Amino acid sequence: MIYLLLFVFLLNVYYFKKKNLFASSYIIHFFFLFIIFIGPAVYYELGYISYSNSFEWQDVIVFEIYGTIIFTISIFYSYILAHTKKSILNKYFQNYRDRNQKLMFLYFLFWFILVGLYLLVYINQLPLVKFILTGNLPERFDQSDSVKLFYTFSSFFMIFIPSGYFFFIKHIKGNISKILLLLIVVFILTSGGHKGLVTFFIIFALLFSGIKFNFKYILIGFFAISGMLVIYTISKGKEFNKETFMYLLESPPRRFFVTQGSGFITRISMKRRNLYKGDIYEYQVIKKETFQEIYPGYNEKGAAPTIFLGDLHVRYGFMFTIVSYIVFLIIIFPIIKGTDNMPDRRLYLWWNLFILFYLIGMAEISYSSSLRILLALFNFIAILTIPYLKLNTIEKS
Repeated sequence: MIYLLLFVFLLNVYYFKKKNLFASSYIIHFFFLFIIFIGPAVYYELGYISYSNSFEWQDVIVFEIYGTIIFTISIFYSYILAHTKKSILNKYFQNYRDRNQKLMFLYFLFWFILVGLYLLVYINQLPLVKFILTGNLPERFDQSDSVKLFYTFSSFFMIFIPSGYFFFIKHIKGNISKILLLLIVVFILTSGGHKGLVTFFIIFALLFSGIKFNFKYILIGFFAISGMLVIYTISKGKEFNKETFMYLLESPPRRFFVTQGSGFITRISMKRRNLYKGDIYEYQVIKKETFQEIYPGYNEKGAAPTIFLGDLHVRYGFMFTIVSYIVFLIIIFPIIKGTDNMPDRRLYLWWNLFILFYLIGMAEISYSSSLRILLALFNFIAILTIPYLKLNTIEKS
């Protein structure tokens, strides 16, 4: 089954290259599909065993069948995307221009100030600040109840701050100012102790910005990856030695390419063996019990997030999950096609699609992820709407 999965995946890549779909915003969703389905399948087929205590080989086969079907659907979807000229509200996207830039500036400035004030209130409790001052990494905010409204404001961190960064960076002159803005954004994204978000921020900037790679950007990418690995190592409390070097070669890639997909495989296994004890329609049950199955005896709080299809499989089965995925692609088609038809690539708009596909591809179905999806859609709509507002009090740019 792995050979069929890889063949269909490579067929997608070939068609993307042939039809220039690597420039389409759909490539963001395809990127997360690659992480979820290709990474774990290749990893376990090569004989590696991390997390495999929670499932059996027949569950990996079902997972590979899922991946094969998903990528087959993707081929047909890509064909439609390449041969469709426009979609609903196409003029709304196609006629988009940089109007009301002062209002857009004030819109993003509001979110930066709001987040900045929140962080100032809890400055002494920030894991990043404590780590800098003491050298010890305390409990992450999202695993602690000591800070009020953290999940709400971390949603603002995730959506509005990077989006605002990509807007401001267009208007800032001078390398020093650009570097300072980048440092502020990185500080905000890591302030709660979560390293993953800043990693995806850098990945987005490098892979989806539309820049043509040359030595300069390869060098930036090298230092960015090296910096992330150093931060990852320090946060794990490890010293730099040969053992740490081998750990860096194995752990970060495994966590990036395998962990989320293995959560899907474990869900397939637990459903097959009827291991879920709680009410699977209560959103926290699946993620908690799946986590306990993957990490037996682990007492700390945790979850085992995966693509949204995983929870659907547990609740409704194989066929419903596939049909739901097709419906999802139909719903997002106008957004993808409209974004592709815009005259220029605006990263502050694309970031919202990145977060949307990130949450759908890397997080379980929950109230929290649904809130963040709604905020990303709100920001997407706000960015699209502001240039069309007719205001007398704000001078058009």
